[in-house]
Amino acid sequence: MPHRSWPILAIAVCLLLLACSSAPPSSQSDQSFTDARNNFKASDFKAALRNLDKVIKGSSDESQRQQAIVLRTVLVTALADANKQMAEAYYIGAKTPAGQSHSGSYYKMRSDYYNTARSFLMDGMQAVMDQRSKLGATPLVIEVTFPGFQGTNAAMNKIKSGQPVSDNDQLSAEQQATRNALASVLSAIAGAPEDPNKGQQIYSSGKVQIDPRAYLIELSNNFYQSEAMFDWRGLNEPDKMHLVNDVVRGNLDIAQKMLTAKPDKDMQARVKKMLSDCDKADKKKV
Repeated sequence: MPHRSWPILAIAVCLLLLACSSAPPSSQSDQSFTDARNNFKASDFKAALRNLDKVIKGSSDESQRQQAIVLRTVLVTALADANKQMAEAYYIGAKTPAGQSHSGSYYKMRSDYYNTARSFLMDGMQAVMDQRSKLGATPLVIEVTFPGFQGTNAAMNKIKSGQPVSDNDQLSAEQQATRNALASVLSAIAGAPEDPNKGQQIYSSGKVQIDPRAYLIELSNNFYQSEAMFDWRGLNEPDKMHLVNDVVRGNLDIAQKMLTAKPDKDMQARVKKMLSDCDKADKKKV
């Protein structure tokens, strides 16, 4: 009698193993998306871009892929802004009395950060151009850990003062600039421009619905603000200034059509002002 329990136990184990083996395996895209979310949480933004690219290229889940596209676009836009801020910080530092002795290295860093900012900005603008004709009334849904933002960037202020900085100082300044810029972009597209505290509250609830009109308008505003890097005081690339204006105007034209279908007075006023600013900027360049 005691020995009869063994066959029953063996059958039970086999059934358990069969059940486990028949469970659907986690896809590589699912793993990459999970990794990207963890990268955001850890402020490992380069890794986040790599993993989001894997999701965009390999996911068969359209909602997952759409979320990855939006997160990647937001991130490269923030990285463009952060690198522009770093370039400006090194320029300010190079011109201070304390920075005179190492102004050469500061100007080199300024050039490197401007070039990186340009690359990210072009990436972000192209991403929005690829998306804009597909946007409609359906909200964009994203879920992401809101970055730790700060009102001041102590390491960046040290660079601006012209003091010699260590590699750790530079990395700290860059990371905080990126977190602050990302907090700003995420807040803006969620309906809380210039209010990261409110943005933090919005994203703390989990999945956030993004109005496609706000998405277009706020990213375009960020592109327009980054345009200054191309004037004679920065990269001195007037053709890129015209390009940014053209992209922004194209985005806003589509936003206007969406606002005609579903009016919003505040957004309409914002679009009108931005288009006016684009026109004024173009006249100055003539």
